Amino acid sequence: MFAPRCYNASILNYKMDSKRLEAYLRSVIKNDNSRLTLKNDRIRISNVMRLGGGATNDIYSFLLSYTEKHEEKQIPLVIKTFSENVDPIFKSYIHDRDLRKSVREWEALTSLERVGFAVPKAYFCECDSRYLGYPFLIMDKLERSQRNIEDNLKHFAECLSDLHNLEIDRLRLRTLKPPKDGYAFARRWPIHFKHALNIETKHSTRLRKDFDSAIRWLESNASSNYCSKYSLIHGDAHPANAFHTNDSKTTLVDWETVDIGDPAFDVAYAYHMIKFFCNPKNPDSAEQSAERFLSQYLERSKADVRPRLKFYELVAIMGYAIPYSSGLSSPIRAYKYYRRKVLQSIPVLRLPLILLTSPFLRWPFVARKMGADGELEELRYFESFVGKLRSDIAFARSSNPEKGEVELFFLKRKPILVQ
Repeated sequence: MFAPRCYNASILNYKMDSKRLEAYLRSVIKNDNSRLTLKNDRIRISNVMRLGGGATNDIYSFLLSYTEKHEEKQIPLVIKTFSENVDPIFKSYIHDRDLRKSVREWEALTSLERVGFAVPKAYFCECDSRYLGYPFLIMDKLERSQRNIEDNLKHFAECLSDLHNLEIDRLRLRTLKPPKDGYAFARRWPIHFKHALNIETKHSTRLRKDFDSAIRWLESNASSNYCSKYSLIHGDAHPANAFHTNDSKTTLVDWETVDIGDPAFDVAYAYHMIKFFCNPKNPDSAEQSAERFLSQYLERSKADVRPRLKFYELVAIMGYAIPYSSGLSSPIRAYKYYRRKVLQSIPVLRLPLILLTSPFLRWPFVARKMGADGELEELRYFESFVGKLRSDIAFARSSNPEKGEVELFFLKRKPILVQ
């Protein structure tokens, strides 16, 4: 449920993919239950452009051209592909629900559209990888209008609050299921991070101790974070996923991490991401913007999420710190995570020197040099967050007072700064 990294848009020359996409669309637009109906199947795909993506998905825009009454028309569309349709961490401990990202996003988009909540109109959800080699969604392409930062945050806060105020029963969801009781969503996260550390195993020793201590704190405090009413939550809520369209609507996009859970998760996650987006070099300087977002959200929200925000702030920041920390542990993992080659990051003339000194190199340092700037800045923000907690927050005692263990784990050590 955490934010993927992004890429720059670029024109791609995928002729085979375009032909296969054309063939797929010709076959499905004829169906009676198709959400995109054309009077003939003489269509053409053009202008395929990569808009962005994450570690497990890619997003492309394209033009669908067709002829109607001797007049050529075009529909701008977006296709979102899923190279990994099921999160391996969720798969390792959740076995009673459909975890396919494409299906969950499809259900969220169609259900929200039905009740009048602004989302991109989704036309097709295809889980059969035989068509294009991966599952995918096809939906409307939104045109974003330019607004200043303050307006963006205000409309984002109102949109997120409106989402959480929706009654779950109105949405008639079938794939997405609510947690079993008011404690279940909070209790999920220590389990989630334990499984995450079993999958993402490579971390510095000292940082791994911080992760373990944080999990212990989450375990001891989960029972204090009861949620009386669950909501539909976005799972990756931040300003970059809120499109302000030309018709003056604020539309949330990128719903692959949608779930039914505590709205405090979305708010805490957005709070940290606003600080980071406003000033990646010094996120703490953007705290006023984050506080303004929180105030605007609470004005419109029907539920008071403030008592649970501290818990979910730690959950949110742990969610991206663990994979980033693992991805920076070695050059091989950095290559796998960041999709970057060593030769692109290290000057060619230095390669002989690196090979000669390889027994003495600090390979995590090389891995960090391969990391994308955004991920490095976010990991630095995680460490600055840890440092702030270390100096400003005294965590409650754990549930094991006989051991004398005081959960001031952030106060015990110096920070581990990314070099």
